[in-house]
Amino acid sequence: MLSYQLFNKISKMSSDSLIQEALSQFIMLRSPRELLHEFKTQALNLEQIRQLVQVFDPNISNEDIKYFYLKVITKFKSPAGITEDIYQQIVDDEEFTLRGGSQNSYDSLPLLKNIIRGVREKKVPIQRLYNFYDKNKDKELQDPEFRNLLEFFYVAITDAQFKKLREEFPDNPLSESAIVSLFEKWQEIVFENTQGDPQIILEAPSKTSNLLTIPKPQQTISLELTREEDERFKDFMGVDFKIPGVKELADLQKRCQQTQEIFTDPDFPPNVTSLGPKFSANNWKRLQELFQGEQKVFSIDTQHDKSGVGLNKWISHRDICQGDLGDCYFMSTLSSIACKWPDQIKDLFPIQRANKFGVYGVKMCINGEWKVIPIDDNIPVKNGKIAFTKNADKEIWVSLLEKSWAKVNGSYTNIDAGDPREVIKTITGGPVWLLLTNKPNFKENFITCVKQKCVMVTGTYSKNADYSAIGLEPGHAYSILNVKTVNHPQRGQVHLLKIRNPWARKEWKGDWSDESDLWTPELREQAGNTGKENDGIFFMSLDDYTKYFFSVFCGYFKTDYIYNSMRFNVRRNKGVYFEFEIKKEGEYFFAIHQESTRQYRSQPELKYEYSYVRLLLAKELQNGYEYLEGKFYKDIETHVGRVGENFTPGKYILYIKIKWHVPSWNEHSVVLSTYGEQYVQLKEVPRDPNLVSQTMMHQVRSNNKVEEVLPGITMKMDNNGNLGIGYIYYKNESNQQVNFETNLVNKGGCKLTKPERGYYFKSFIPPQGERLVTFTITPPITELSMPTLSHKLL
Repeated sequence: MLSYQLFNKISKMSSDSLIQEALSQFIMLRSPRELLHEFKTQALNLEQIRQLVQVFDPNISNEDIKYFYLKVITKFKSPAGITEDIYQQIVDDEEFTLRGGSQNSYDSLPLLKNIIRGVREKKVPIQRLYNFYDKNKDKELQDPEFRNLLEFFYVAITDAQFKKLREEFPDNPLSESAIVSLFEKWQEIVFENTQGDPQIILEAPSKTSNLLTIPKPQQTISLELTREEDERFKDFMGVDFKIPGVKELADLQKRCQQTQEIFTDPDFPPNVTSLGPKFSANNWKRLQELFQGEQKVFSIDTQHDKSGVGLNKWISHRDICQGDLGDCYFMSTLSSIACKWPDQIKDLFPIQRANKFGVYGVKMCINGEWKVIPIDDNIPVKNGKIAFTKNADKEIWVSLLEKSWAKVNGSYTNIDAGDPREVIKTITGGPVWLLLTNKPNFKENFITCVKQKCVMVTGTYSKNADYSAIGLEPGHAYSILNVKTVNHPQRGQVHLLKIRNPWARKEWKGDWSDESDLWTPELREQAGNTGKENDGIFFMSLDDYTKYFFSVFCGYFKTDYIYNSMRFNVRRNKGVYFEFEIKKEGEYFFAIHQESTRQYRSQPELKYEYSYVRLLLAKELQNGYEYLEGKFYKDIETHVGRVGENFTPGKYILYIKIKWHVPSWNEHSVVLSTYGEQYVQLKEVPRDPNLVSQTMMHQVRSNNKVEEVLPGITMKMDNNGNLGIGYIYYKNESNQQVNFETNLVNKGGCKLTKPERGYYFKSFIPPQGERLVTFTITPPITELSMPTLSHKLL
């Protein structure tokens, strides 16, 4: 097994690679031409190269730098030093090498170094990637699948490089053990063909000053290297090239580096259309202008939160301060995710360093499909300052995320107000749902979500006269950061919610607020409430919470779960059937995603609304189907699969039916996603006319509500509101055939399904025989959605 210890071993790289990496850092700050201009020279000499390298990594020895410098000027026959062209070639060519290696020579050595470097950076077990890229589950990677796996570690691999690599390493078949052995062999080859101190690590030291200068006799060049550059952030991190937009973003970045152009997004330009009518009076300005070139994508919080939450973190809920735009639903969701899963936020950014070209991108799950959204760094401003959401420092990740969301939805005006569940799905890909505080079982369900570590965002009632007096805002979204249980001397056990206002101010003033007398030093320590800052963060009891907040928007997210999606067409009222196999027991979720209503605001003539989706999930048995779960739901997402409930190994079938709300849509595309512990391969299969009746019969067996409706005839009935399909079941307990007629006296919104017609049917049941009739329910489904029946012997 290729272990994490082996990944750490791979991180030992040659001094040449370290020096090239160090010189590459300055491309984000100065071009080679600007560097030479600062030094007032036509070619950099050994001393100047030493100064540049040691700004990034002072641990690289003078001897290693000298050796590197001499090899470069010898290779390029440039005794005067390293010119602009030579410097550019060093930093542009990721396969730049100065030696052929040791006794083992491979043409693919430069490529192997980049792959092994990617292994060190990503730290993802090979076995997991093997299972993911083995799409047809034949226990063997074909060359296209193998190529995709390699691109996970090194996205820039070319056709020619891959062909040469397969010629040098023609291992077949590419089983899991063969892949692991191959990577182990490659890391040995890389180590054999590197020189220098084996203790040198590719990462730079974690402790350097925030402003570093290069000393030089009689002149000084000032290059700011923040702690961002000292860490693991990359100009372009390894992202799966199969995700739409990744390759385009990489090509765009490379083009701008080559041409030195500053990017302006033609698909979301800095104009009135991108602002939308509500914010048309605002202007635009580049982030690099606003921060005078000192902007950072991420910045460490070194001063906030006396409780330690967020302190010394690259990404924190405290980074977010909502501006004039009413996207509290978006910012509260970011806060909730940043509080517990900051790496999930970081991994949304393929380009993790600030750059002078204004080229960025954000990975988002849009309408169920992961995409990379390219953006520039033009940001709306008002009175010369950022108009909308601001970061706490000079970092820009929040502004970039907000801009990507605005681009996806057409304008900043179009993201004013919304549903947090849409954002939870967009950021995590996991299933989402809604809890209402006025439901009888709310507290039980809420505590369950807390125990399952769900992403939780909450909203206040839209109108409440008392809100202004108690420090809350009506119709506003807040983050639920944490829930703690404390024991108060008089009040006993209390569930305390830690809540954040995305405004970073205005807090709850009631019991358990910062100034409340209920706090003791011990309780503050238990709950993690050690400060009294006016930062928008406050505590309140679960009992008080249910009085003022009406909903909790929940999302389930696991960092190691695998997401997969497919788009297909659905005809109006025509069912689609998918078969799949679960090989490993665990949690799995299957969701239908509809396009957001905000994306159709410019087309009012369509009368777009979410359509009702019916999902029926069943497990295949030898003699039929076992009903597992059903949904009949009208929302942006409809999913089956439950938190904490595992699928056992076996074959399953998923039935999907959609009644499109848009009158003109007789057929439309939709996205189906899978999310779980392993990759799930969905296969569309022909219609099974027995699926509904057999799954309903499975439910009949567990229904204990039996009623005698005629002599010898018993009946069971259920409307199964979740699925929107009910049944009427008869059993002839007598020793003779019984013929009778059933009429739906009160239809209750129900309609008999085929082969029945109308609102009555006849039954001819032999002794000990049975009869099942199914019906659909017209939404909305309530407890009254049950027909009233009359029976008459024939």
